[in-house]
Amino acid sequence: MKISRFWLSGLFFGLLVFSTNSHAAIVIGTDSGWAFSTDGLVNMFAAYETADDKPDFGSGIRRGGTIVDNQEGYRERIGLVPGILAFNIKAPTMGGLDMAARVGFYPTYDSKDIGKSKNSFGNQIDLREIFFTVDGNFGQMLIGKTLSQFQGQNLLTDMTVWGYGAQGALDGGGTPLGRIGYGYVYPQFNAQVRYTTPDLNGFKVAVGLYDPSVIAGPSARAEETKLPRVEGEVSYAGTFEGGSLKAWVSGVWQEADFTSGSGFDGTVEATGIAGGVQVLYKGFDLVLSGFDNSAVGSVLMLDTDALDAAGKERDSQGFIAQLMYGFDNRLGKTKLGVSYGGNYMDETSRDKADRLLGTEVQIEEQTLWVFGLYHDINPHLKVMTEIMLTENSWFDGEDQNTEIFSIGTFFVW
Repeated sequence: MKISRFWLSGLFFGLLVFSTNSHAAIVIGTDSGWAFSTDGLVNMFAAYETADDKPDFGSGIRRGGTIVDNQEGYRERIGLVPGILAFNIKAPTMGGLDMAARVGFYPTYDSKDIGKSKNSFGNQIDLREIFFTVDGNFGQMLIGKTLSQFQGQNLLTDMTVWGYGAQGALDGGGTPLGRIGYGYVYPQFNAQVRYTTPDLNGFKVAVGLYDPSVIAGPSARAEETKLPRVEGEVSYAGTFEGGSLKAWVSGVWQEADFTSGSGFDGTVEATGIAGGVQVLYKGFDLVLSGFDNSAVGSVLMLDTDALDAAGKERDSQGFIAQLMYGFDNRLGKTKLGVSYGGNYMDETSRDKADRLLGTEVQIEEQTLWVFGLYHDINPHLKVMTEIMLTENSWFDGEDQNTEIFSIGTFFVW
């Protein structure tokens, strides 16, 4: 699958940064207790990419993988996180309730075309955040559109959030993919009603009802949804001498039926479990995370390659192992990081039959090494560089390698 078919995935991303690193540059308050603030960022990356020829499969179709044939070249593009302009409103506390809302716009300036014929028609403005929260001694209710829970923390702890990541140096509009498809499946931003418990000695439990998605593959689409999707997470955060610990386990469940006339019958079920741990100790930052899915997909959650050509659920697994070290210096704050991870797909009986017939072959593994340097000149100005090495392997034994070098900068407010 070419990069241009994944441009949408990068456009659903900016909340990841500001969930933990928001800097409200402009705050307006009133005597009555109302407050208004704004935050955002602008960034750009220069990237150079080389890639092997995508291996041939005769007259059949080679599914998966995100590199077009024999790429080599240079682009100036937005990073994994697009531009952000977000507005936050907080109401005065009333009856023990704290109420707040957030509306965030996420523009990108990349065009879809390559070369001198590029135009601005690929630019996007995505309204991915529009939600409000109500907090009290009961916990928190969140209502609206924001990042999903399942594999959300796997993504938030990925160091390429502040970088460029894999794929898309040359082709496609939108943004590059970071580590999407190379250690986790992208959770996407969805409409939801979510409840989170109060802090219970470091533990929190959250559960949400979500607008259900189509569960789909390249030729099969289960579109009839009679129940909401359910996602939940149990997390723990604590400290110890010299450091801190965060751990989480999340899950997902959804059903969808094939519609009459679709050529498929019955119900498909998407399930998955994900989890991880992050340990911070004296400048070191260690992250280990992973997932196991059925009918969730290998890159974008639920709606890309969750089913095979017979309408049966596909299984996939993945993991990330990441180590960073940060230190202060006279030029600011610097972090060095290295991470390795990948997504691994199972071959169904229909997938195997199609491969042996020569009609199509599916992706088996997508792995990625990232070596990164991330430097804060000050809290509002960042520079970073990454080296990415990917390998895509198919079930017929063929593979493809890419090398990407990027350097970028952020202005954050």
